[in-house]
Amino acid sequence: MSLFLLSTWRPACGTAVRAPPPPPSLQADRRKSEAIVLTVRRNVTPWAPAALALTALLAAGCAGQPGDDKPRQTAGSPSAGMPHGHVEGAEEAAEQQSRLLLNDPRSGDGRVLDLITGEVRATTPRPGTLRLDTDGRFGYFHTDRGTHVLDSGTWTVDHGDHVHYYRAAVRDVGDVPAGRDAQVRSDAAVTAVTDGEGRARLYDRRRFEQGAIGPARTLPGTYTGAVVPYAEHLVALTGGDGDGDGGAEVTVLDRRGNRVAAPDARCERPRGDAVTRRGVVLGCADGALLIREKDGGFRAERIPYGEDVPTGNAPARSGTARAATPSPHPPAPTPSGSWTSPSAPGPG
Repeated sequence: MSLFLLSTWRPACGTAVRAPPPPPSLQADRRKSEAIVLTVRRNVTPWAPAALALTALLAAGCAGQPGDDKPRQTAGSPSAGMPHGHVEGAEEAAEQQSRLLLNDPRSGDGRVLDLITGEVRATTPRPGTLRLDTDGRFGYFHTDRGTHVLDSGTWTVDHGDHVHYYRAAVRDVGDVPAGRDAQVRSDAAVTAVTDGEGRARLYDRRRFEQGAIGPARTLPGTYTGAVVPYAEHLVALTGGDGDGDGGAEVTVLDRRGNRVAAPDARCERPRGDAVTRRGVVLGCADGALLIREKDGGFRAERIPYGEDVPTGNAPARSGTARAATPSPHPPAPTPSGSWTSPSAPGPG
C-alpha cells in the first residue's frame, strides 16, 4: 500500500500517545509516502482510487467514558464468579491494541493489519466502497448501496482509575441502510447513524459487539450533521442547514429522540465534532462550541479559534489530524479542515 494512516491512542480517552509503527516488513512501503496521524475519528476519502487504498484505524475504541451509560458485561465489566475485567470471547492484553483497516476502492479487496503482531487478515470484498469511517472499534464501509459494519476485534475500556485492553477475532457484523454520506457516532451504549438526508437511527451497540446489527430506533425529524451520543443523551443540530441562515440550533435529545434541552447556541456551517472529557465540541464557522453536561443540565460555551480558518462546502469531518514525519514539509490544510500530504494527490 502506498499510504498508511496511523492513529494516536488516548489513555482514558484523554492524553495522546503515538501508536506503535507498522512491522518492519511494511516500513519500506510506508517510507514511500508521508504517514498521517489521526486523532479522535476521521472520515477517510479516496485521494486517488486507482493507486491508493482507503484506510482507517480501528484501535483502542473507548467504552465506558465519563458521562456514558453504565458499562456492560460486553464492555469489560465484571460478572459474578468471573475475574474483574473478564469479557467472554476476548483476550485481555497488557498494552493498547491497534489494527489498521485497508480497502482498495477499485477491487473492493480489504485487509486488517494488526500493528502489534504484524498479522494480516483478508476481509470480505466490498466493491464500491467510497469512504471508510471508524468509531475506534468498528469500521464502516460506506457505499451508494448502504454501510457495512466490521468488528475490528480491538478495544479499550476506561474505568477511570485504570484501563483494560482487549483483542478478539475480526468479524463482519452486517449492513445498515445508510449510504455514502452516512455519519456514524457511538458511545458505550448506542451507535447513531445519520444519513445524507439528515435522518438518524439509533442501534444498540451491545448487538454490534455480539456480531449482529439488531433493530434500529428512527429518531423523529431531520438533523444537520451527525447526531452525537453524549452523557446518556444525544447532541444534535436542528432548524436549518447551518449555512447562511443564522446557523443550526444546538438541541439535546433523550435516547428516544425527545427534546429535553436547548442550550442558547447556534452553529453556522458545522464542520466536524469530537467527544472529550469536557463535553462535545462542535466545529462552527465562527468558533468551536463546547456542549457540556453538569448536574443533569446542559450548557454551551463558544471557544474562539484565535485565527482565521478555511471554510468551504466540503463534507464535515470529525476529529483532527497531524503529520507524523518522515516528510520534512508540514501538511497543508484542505478547505474541509482535513489534512493532506504535500506529496500526495488532493481529494478526488
